[in-house]
Amino acid sequence: MADAVQSMFARIAPRYDLLNRVLSARRDVAWRRAALAMWEGTPGRVLDLACGTFDLGLEAVARGKAIQVHGCDFCLPMLVAGAGKRAGTTITASQGDALRLPFAAGSFDAACVGYGWRNFPDPARSLAEIHRVLRPGGQLLILEFFRPERWWPRVFYGTVGRTVFPLVGGMLAGDADAYRYLNASVQRFLSVSEADSLVRRSGFTRPRWRSFFGGISHAVVAVRTAT
Repeated sequence: MADAVQSMFARIAPRYDLLNRVLSARRDVAWRRAALAMWEGTPGRVLDLACGTFDLGLEAVARGKAIQVHGCDFCLPMLVAGAGKRAGTTITASQGDALRLPFAAGSFDAACVGYGWRNFPDPARSLAEIHRVLRPGGQLLILEFFRPERWWPRVFYGTVGRTVFPLVGGMLAGDADAYRYLNASVQRFLSVSEADSLVRRSGFTRPRWRSFFGGISHAVVAVRTAT
């Protein structure tokens, strides 16, 4: 399954940014800004996990919410597609597996995952790895589409997500299946309440949540325990 997801992202990498803007009507830009504003202070070194084409990391640096960002993604074509965007910035990058991060313990002051957590084969193990590479007191930010529980997100994903996403994905990226996967991955992922419980069990405290567009997207910020 992981290989299939990696291959899918490799196929859509050249049109990934365009599809994100079109399918969200550019609301994804505002959601990233609002989520980053939830961080306290300005973390020094930030891990941008499942970084894709560096949208979240670039926003963090531009908004003064990070001094230096290291982007990590398992899909090399995604890193290549975003390479020009990070040129001349403090953003570095490497290919890596979220379940076996190639970093020493306590390497980062903060970590963020923008719409990639639901693609990890084991969400709990990924949190354990993030906990390991964060310093005590480091901040975690996850921005994600969670399995809908309320009526409006259920209707949205059951209509727009099921029909419009694949249609637009087929037209603009030539890959309707990739955008069928997007909707399916949301439907089988954690709910907000399940994610909150998992974050707490994984050694993070004080989770703070914010929802966007009536619960279509959510952000959570939490703090790594001191031990």
